[in-house]
Amino acid sequence: MKNRNKFIAAVFMAVILIIPLASLAKNMMVKAPQEETPPKEQAAAKDTPAFTILQNKINEFTSNTFARKELIMFNTELTSLLTGGTYIESTQVLKGKNSMFFYKTELDGHPPVWDYMGIDHFSDEQLADIAKTLVEERDYLAGKGIEFYAMCVPNKEIIYPENMPDTIARVSEISRGEQLADYVNQNTDLVFVYPKDELIARKDKAQLYYLTDTHSNQKGAFVIMQELFKKAYGTYAELDSVRFSTDATDHAGDLVHLAGLNEKYKIDNVYSFDKDSADKSQYRDQVLLFVGDSFGGFLSVVCKGYYREVYWEHPDEFKYSMYDEYKPDVVILERAERYCHKLGDRVLIGE
Repeated sequence: MKNRNKFIAAVFMAVILIIPLASLAKNMMVKAPQEETPPKEQAAAKDTPAFTILQNKINEFTSNTFARKELIMFNTELTSLLTGGTYIESTQVLKGKNSMFFYKTELDGHPPVWDYMGIDHFSDEQLADIAKTLVEERDYLAGKGIEFYAMCVPNKEIIYPENMPDTIARVSEISRGEQLADYVNQNTDLVFVYPKDELIARKDKAQLYYLTDTHSNQKGAFVIMQELFKKAYGTYAELDSVRFSTDATDHAGDLVHLAGLNEKYKIDNVYSFDKDSADKSQYRDQVLLFVGDSFGGFLSVVCKGYYREVYWEHPDEFKYSMYDEYKPDVVILERAERYCHKLGDRVLIGE
């Protein structure tokens, strides 16, 4: 027994020592030759806080950790095994019920889990500021003869609360997205879409968000856009009135990639919207500029079945010159719920 314990201890100590030593060797081997730093960058570096410089060096080192990918996967698999598959150890990903994964990071927008829990809401002043900005953007575009609509796409947790772990308690079922939508719809005449109710009402008919990804799939995107068409144009088409092709049945989304489980969870279907199946009565002979985040990419694909031309630009990449470049008749401004505070950023208003 004593010899076995000594052996286990020796193996444990070896692993503890080998990983950092191997990582150090790897970092030294991949270190690129140093180039002379331009004077402008040298000056900027002098103003960088010492802690930030240290943190950057630590991040650079850990990104080259020996067997980093394998260690992440091992840790994830081990915690899943020890908890009977009900939990994975990840700072960014939460495993829910029925093989559905959720985004829990606090480093990318507002933490989605906080919205699900209802523990962090907008103040009245914040709501008023966002609404004021949206009205100003609408009026600015109206001066250019451009229609303006705004939308917030719900976090996956809000649509599939039944798949969240029982250990995550909810204080309130009102999220920031719903809070903002209620305020804007009650206090302005803007067309503002937060399609929570519509998505929940139709999720039994089809999978609307990926199991392994943060995003809605093309079927979910269709439901979201139909809610905008209903509010903006007074038309609506049900999900079963159009066609989707199945392009893949073994897709592994962004969340399982983050958790190092992409080889184990290739379980999602990828659908493509058949734009030729769109109801012709909903067609708009207009040019649409869709200014939205990654959710907007899925939504803009659906829009191609309903507008003459569709352009998609990320809000962080948007330039005022695009009004002249694309000559849009319609602008849709979209943010995922975890970024809905950014709807107050005055993205669309030029000089």
